[in-house]
Amino acid sequence: MSHLFSQEFLEYLLLGLYALLMAVQGLFGWAVLKAFQPGKTPHLPHAGIYPGVSVVICARNEAIQLRQNLPGILQQQYAGKWEVIVVDDDSTDETQTVLATFEKMHPHLTLIKISPKQYPGKKQALAAGIAAARYPFLLFTDADTQPASQHWLRHMAETAVKHPQTELVLGYGPLKSPSPPTFWSCWSQFEAAYTAMLYITFAKMWLPYMGVGRNLLVKKSLYERVGGFSKHLHIPSGDDDLLVNAGATRFNTTVCMHPDTFMFSEGKANFNSWLKQKKRHLGAGVAYRSIHQLLLGVLALSQTLHLFLGLGLFLAGIGPKCVVILWLMRGLLFWFVYRKAFKTLGEHEWLSRIPINDALLAVYYGAFVPLILIGKKTHSWK
Repeated sequence: MSHLFSQEFLEYLLLGLYALLMAVQGLFGWAVLKAFQPGKTPHLPHAGIYPGVSVVICARNEAIQLRQNLPGILQQQYAGKWEVIVVDDDSTDETQTVLATFEKMHPHLTLIKISPKQYPGKKQALAAGIAAARYPFLLFTDADTQPASQHWLRHMAETAVKHPQTELVLGYGPLKSPSPPTFWSCWSQFEAAYTAMLYITFAKMWLPYMGVGRNLLVKKSLYERVGGFSKHLHIPSGDDDLLVNAGATRFNTTVCMHPDTFMFSEGKANFNSWLKQKKRHLGAGVAYRSIHQLLLGVLALSQTLHLFLGLGLFLAGIGPKCVVILWLMRGLLFWFVYRKAFKTLGEHEWLSRIPINDALLAVYYGAFVPLILIGKKTHSWK
């Protein structure tokens, strides 16, 4: 009798845990739908109040990418004062030659050379570019990134001055597949969109925790106030998200989702390049504030267990009707969640593959992330 009672109690406990996980997922889904409600993009009445902006780009062995993408940055249409600073981070290819050619044609382009490197990653190069910046706002992007339009700079600046307290503007950097696309390039695209859905939702719910370095505007005074990159120079990644994590508050952070501001770069085409990138990104995540690590951990755990625990309960015959109902309720909710968020982010191609990618996301959190975190760390960014 005692054995049966214990088994029955365990079954109820597992069903209760599963219901709790679905509640966490449901709360997150509601938050996403609320965060991605349509809003108005601010437009300034005249050019006199456009702030000065310094665009900062780091390049390491990026001669080919700079030839392709730098013109789109240099040809931005902006009524205020602005400059472009490109830091050559100890390149060994023709990066310096390519940049010297651009410098002759564009007086608002400044070149800086870093050699030799003293720290892993690109924080040393970024710090040098920021030190040379003349204007109060810093707009970061990458050498392998292409703006969606000539109005990227204008819209990001408009968003920054909409409210006087704004010091951080989080933009979106979608990935595109190489030709022909591979499984890993497609997965990189989906994951980038999902990550954007996360950090935009958290920012809109007054808990900003990260941004992406290929599309991020920061007030220089904020960078100086948090000590720049001094607290995490030893971490090869995290120049973008750890800076945001250190200085972002509910009051000083906003989001710009105007499609003209999207900054496109290519997704990783193979497993090795994807894995190297993931090691860098997850290595930075362990340095987030405790509250952010806790919330993201709970969310990832609920994402994983909704699949694996639900499947285990169903196969074991433990409350199968209850499991199926909760599963279908979550599935229906997240169909609307992904559709709402991904349409806003211009990721229409993923809508037909939502169930597959949602399941793969659970596998990613449950299997790949733990293996990556305990594996060998990556110490370089290029």
